[in-house]
Amino acid sequence: MSDEGKKAKLELVQPPEDALDIAALWLDPALGDGLVNVHYHNIPKGKPKDFFRVNPDPAYRRLAEIYTHKVEGQIEESHYVIARPMQGVIEEARRCTLVTVVYRDGSPRLWPLKLPKDGERDNEAWISARAAAKAGMSSWVHLVWQRRAYLTREAQPGYAPEPDWGKLPPFDELVQLAFGEHGVIRDRNHPIVRDLFGIAPKKQSDDDGLA
Repeated sequence: MSDEGKKAKLELVQPPEDALDIAALWLDPALGDGLVNVHYHNIPKGKPKDFFRVNPDPAYRRLAEIYTHKVEGQIEESHYVIARPMQGVIEEARRCTLVTVVYRDGSPRLWPLKLPKDGERDNEAWISARAAAKAGMSSWVHLVWQRRAYLTREAQPGYAPEPDWGKLPPFDELVQLAFGEHGVIRDRNHPIVRDLFGIAPKKQSDDDGLA
């Protein structure tokens, strides 16, 4: 092949000039990449189902009155926070310590730890759950149900680093994301209260335009 032929072939495979400056393609890294800052939209509630840690900061736990709703034939439970005007109205509700749990990937969960009512005897399940939560403040642990109580299985060394608690949103924000508007029982018009007390379904008013 002549020198002119070789030169023509080289010119055919040469990339365009605007693709050479790769660095010029990227935006300012100060704008963020969308992966570092995690935004939570839904926080699960209930006992942790994998190895977990409990935030030891008192600002990430609160004493509350909570009603746990169990649907017949279903394993999962639903938890509702009782607002002050309704506290003491629902006999099935009880005091709980609502603690903040995180998994190895940093995702949070709220865990209601039940407490006995005044004059009520504490039971092994509640006592052992609170003990497991306390153990989870310093070690990665997994809940194991045995007979009438919880045991904890501690993770092996190297399972996960210490949680970065600074990445969690404020506790009140976690509660808002976990329970939302429907998860707070504020009055007797709440559907759960109507079911519990046998109150007739709320009728649509004329103002709704559906009468």
